[in-house]
Amino acid sequence: MSEGRVPHRGMFVDGDYHRRNDTFRVTDPSTGRPVAVVTSAGPDGVDTALDAAVAAQSEWAAIDPIERGRILRQVARELKRHVDELAELATRAIGRPLGQSKGLVDSAIGYVDYYAGMTDKVEGESLPVGQTNQAFTRREPIGVSAQIVPWNAPVLLTFRGVAPALAAGNAVVVKPSPFAPRVILTLAEIASEAGLPDGLFNVVPGRVETSQALTTDDRVDQLTFTGSVSTGQLVGKTAIDRVVPTVLELGGKSPAVVFEDAPLDDAVDGAMQAMTMINGQVCFATTRVFVHEDVYDEFTRRYVDAVDALELGAGIDDPDLGPVISEDALAEIDQYVQAAIDDGATVLTGGRPADREGTFYEPTIIEGADDDAAISCEEVFGPVISLYEFADEKEAIRRANDTDYGLYATVWTNTLDRAHRVANGIEAGSVMVNQYAGSRPQTPFGGYNKSGLGREKGMQAVDHYTELKTINVEIGSVEE
Repeated sequence: MSEGRVPHRGMFVDGDYHRRNDTFRVTDPSTGRPVAVVTSAGPDGVDTALDAAVAAQSEWAAIDPIERGRILRQVARELKRHVDELAELATRAIGRPLGQSKGLVDSAIGYVDYYAGMTDKVEGESLPVGQTNQAFTRREPIGVSAQIVPWNAPVLLTFRGVAPALAAGNAVVVKPSPFAPRVILTLAEIASEAGLPDGLFNVVPGRVETSQALTTDDRVDQLTFTGSVSTGQLVGKTAIDRVVPTVLELGGKSPAVVFEDAPLDDAVDGAMQAMTMINGQVCFATTRVFVHEDVYDEFTRRYVDAVDALELGAGIDDPDLGPVISEDALAEIDQYVQAAIDDGATVLTGGRPADREGTFYEPTIIEGADDDAAISCEEVFGPVISLYEFADEKEAIRRANDTDYGLYATVWTNTLDRAHRVANGIEAGSVMVNQYAGSRPQTPFGGYNKSGLGREKGMQAVDHYTELKTINVEIGSVEE
């Protein structure tokens, strides 16, 4: 398909699209065929977007918070009219099964609704400092937030940062991944049509030079990044050099711990969700499953049978499992699997690229990998899960924590005191008990160790998009 036969989208700045000569193609990983041509903003485009954001932000911050909430609710209502369109755009870009895309778009709209209700609840505190003095704090908008968003859940991860930033009175400039820019451009367009003032939600597609121009510009007052550890470290260093607040979410190597009294059907279903959600390409995916020796064989049999029944296909056809994002990703996944095999691990099912058009990897279960093997320690980012056998609770906690990451974990047991002990003992930002995906807009999300800095979601997210000011007023002595 030629570039002339696919949609061409410019960057979205100050409420409108702007085309530039520098473009790149977006392809469907299910087929390798192009689905869009998108403008690359580059440094000049970033400059234009930041001018618009700075100009719009002060007026937005001055609006009555209740009115900001009303506008954001209207944005949410308009987004609900476009769920099918947004889901299809996301699926065609990244190959995620269409049903998952619809679910994640619905969840993303929930973020807008949640933070729309918080605009008039960004509160300070009165501080006791004595009878002749009055001290209080207030939270003020931080200014312009630059947000670098990954490709794997573009709608949800955009609004996870954009919604609290706007609710607190800021403007945003979003730099989407080159794999999935079009759906984020459409989000900004819909928000504008719903009445969000121009210049508050700008989108600058592009590659490394666009990100560099955005993160190093003095007009940016706050940085939010979701992605790899290596890139996050670069963003963090830039933020330190500029002394600007930063939120980093940098992935994980999440454990599941399945005890002998676990609800085994639910535990297998949770492991299946980890395998299939976004085709295994999700930051909090369970990739290390520790199973008690008393139920290891039974769990493994059930899990292998369930994975063998998965249907692979193009995301738009809504299969159980779609493709991985690119040829490079496919090759990297296979390198991890083959290295594990060479080191003595056993493939129970899958273990190679699928023999079909597109970048598909067979859903893969591995057992017998050492805890210090690359596949046990590094983020594979694909439909690959490793199984490990354990004997007791202390061993399970120790091995679950034997990682540089600490984003997410799941615990499967019907013993209440054990559930609390293990959840408290695991070093992770979120621990789910007897469920896999239990995260919601009101629950803070972020990681320990190399999984990142700061917390997204919940009321805590607003802290990252505001400055805390203390005001101290001398009111004089009390007259007799």
